[in-house]
Amino acid sequence: MKITFPYWGNYTIAFELLAKKLNLKVVPPEKTTPKTIEKGVKIAPEMYCFPLKVNLGNFLEAIEKGADTILMPTALGGSCRLRYYAFVEDKVLKENGKNVNFVIFDQSLDIFSKLKKLSGASFFKMVEATIFTLKVLDFIEKIERKAQYLRPREIEKGDTDKILISAFKRLREVEKFSEVLKLEKEILKELDQVRIERKKVPRVGIVGEIYTVSDHAINFEIERKLGNLGIEVHREMSLLYHLKKKIFFKDFFIQRKIKPYLGSTVGGHGRDAIYEMLKYVKEGFDGVIQLLPAMCMPETTVRPILEKIHQETKIPFLSLSLDEQVAEAGIDTRIEAFVDVVKNYYQNKQKHENIFGN
Repeated sequence: MKITFPYWGNYTIAFELLAKKLNLKVVPPEKTTPKTIEKGVKIAPEMYCFPLKVNLGNFLEAIEKGADTILMPTALGGSCRLRYYAFVEDKVLKENGKNVNFVIFDQSLDIFSKLKKLSGASFFKMVEATIFTLKVLDFIEKIERKAQYLRPREIEKGDTDKILISAFKRLREVEKFSEVLKLEKEILKELDQVRIERKKVPRVGIVGEIYTVSDHAINFEIERKLGNLGIEVHREMSLLYHLKKKIFFKDFFIQRKIKPYLGSTVGGHGRDAIYEMLKYVKEGFDGVIQLLPAMCMPETTVRPILEKIHQETKIPFLSLSLDEQVAEAGIDTRIEAFVDVVKNYYQNKQKHENIFGN
């Protein structure tokens, strides 16, 4: 048995390390490229969500390298069609002569029991592997956040990303919890040595569907591009944030906060997008970008609400819908135009604060 799974930005490394920790034979998915997407689009249902098409491309490439088992998450409710993904993907792959086994797990301890059964690992080995993987995820998110702060301030453009590329390459080689701690200390020290201008810069919050906002391969490296254009990026939606929401039932409190705008759930991360935009407005951010995959029902449903918040507060807002037909050049043009609006908004706000002493 050789397992694979969808490519998901830098999180892919954590999933790969988890599989190795459990002594599972793993065929890691390659980084998503236009060729990957093209392969998935050819066999995917035309009107299905963009992530499903990308997933299929990932799986086809991994199957070519010998993968025969696919680990795939599902959702339990709401209007998000993730709960159908594995069944649709399984059917499509089999129709195209790829007879692979799907191991489907929901977003709970189900993954723990499924991996335990697959690997034959003891309960204590599973606990050790879980703690190790959570630390790897924490490290990934920590240096991504650090990079969001450094990029718009670095004197030599590209210094931060050179360190990140090296960090993720070295992370793939770790085997023990202590090695993750050691690497984290070294990388944070290297990032602290990046020469920067200590200055205030415009801040933009990114909201939207979790896969799209955190997979840099399909969102055209938007965080890096914004940083290089002088914008400090913030993104609350992350895998650990999502897991913590599940554990601490944060969705209940989110629903209370957004009730004036939305009275019911819409599935996916639609409610989160509203909550996060309101939070960014309250914290004085200078712009908000919504990233959503084409055909994503929850994000499409809340987009008019985000537009309404934009109209009420005047905060610059940009909604980017991504699919296989979106060209990077077109996205870059829209990002650059949006950055001009954000910088103008920021400068006017600074002038106002200087005049009135706020």
